[in-house]
Amino acid sequence: MENQSDLIAALATPEAVSALSLVRLSGKGASATVERLMNLKPGKLTGKKRAVGDLAGIDYLVAISWPQGKSYTGEEMVDLMCHGSPGTARRILEELEKSGARMAIAGEFTHRAWINGKLTSLDVLTLAAEYKENKHGGGRENYSAELLEITSEIEGLIEFNEDHEVSEEEKIEKLLKELLKNTHDLAIKVKRAEILPRVFIMGPVNAGKSTLFNKLYGKETVVVSSIPGTTRDGATRIVSLRGRNVEISDSAGYGGEILDGKALEIVRGAIRKSDRIVWMDPDCGSEETSVSGKHEILCICSMSDRKETRVKEGWLPVSSVTGQGIEKVIEFITATEKASSSWQLERIEELLGQAIAATESKDIALAAEIVKEVLREAEEQEKCGDAVERALERFCVGK
Repeated sequence: MENQSDLIAALATPEAVSALSLVRLSGKGASATVERLMNLKPGKLTGKKRAVGDLAGIDYLVAISWPQGKSYTGEEMVDLMCHGSPGTARRILEELEKSGARMAIAGEFTHRAWINGKLTSLDVLTLAAEYKENKHGGGRENYSAELLEITSEIEGLIEFNEDHEVSEEEKIEKLLKELLKNTHDLAIKVKRAEILPRVFIMGPVNAGKSTLFNKLYGKETVVVSSIPGTTRDGATRIVSLRGRNVEISDSAGYGGEILDGKALEIVRGAIRKSDRIVWMDPDCGSEETSVSGKHEILCICSMSDRKETRVKEGWLPVSSVTGQGIEKVIEFITATEKASSSWQLERIEELLGQAIAATESKDIALAAEIVKEVLREAEEQEKCGDAVERALERFCVGK
């Protein structure tokens, strides 16, 4: 992401003709910037305030300010509600840019909410799942808040033991089962929306990388040739495998010409720590030192249908022609990270099952402790940092 201390602006509603449009401004100095453009007295938009007036001769609009710590992003923020003409919103954004704001990148408002502690990692992935499902409103945008509410209810039932028509154990069990169902439904959505770690297919020239790429993608996307150096720029596609979305990149071969070397330098610079490598070599040669030991790697002894090659221990024989080993490759590509949002939700489902079992055994105190552990799991910021970054890249600019 870009610098997190500067002033950012974006259109937060669809760019289409409508009754109203919303332009959002976030960062230090947001209120003062709007005050100047609307000729308001200094401090008029300090705190949670509202002002109506003309902004730079563009439109008569409503400005709503939010103080630091109270806004969506956790920063000083101003929402500008103007008439719903795309041209009007565009001119307001241009005026804000002249006044020192820069245009936000995709997902940047939510990214700031995340790093400022307004949303947990799981909340962001919940948003990503709902966003992908095209559910506007009514969705669970703050899963950890739901957990906190249920935790408080359970603690209340334990502390204030009164006579009820329904026992406290049954009430708590009902709450937990409802949460378990919501968690399971959310886990399914997150798995569909989650972008797994990127996968780079690498190896020496003529190792069959492009053939495997086409096989995984399901159709010919890159040219396959016996001539070394055919793949230089490579290709990148998001492929659905076993119901999961994964970004796969073909790359130039090692040991090729000068241009191949330049292409490889670009690829090496683009690989993140969390990315996975499929290393292909028909001769089972060692993987290149720039990736060895730094990434999760699957070593493939490729073209196993063409010749009898002695497969080294730890290498997987694969043929894109006969299909040998392809399922194992897909298994590696789609494996859930132990720090991913879907893994986290699966862990929460497991804990909730334990809490329900505790209530069935009338051990409410144990159930409460398990739910507290669930809450700690949901609020863990660092666990799915990479997954959050990947999800935010696919948000719209105004989100």
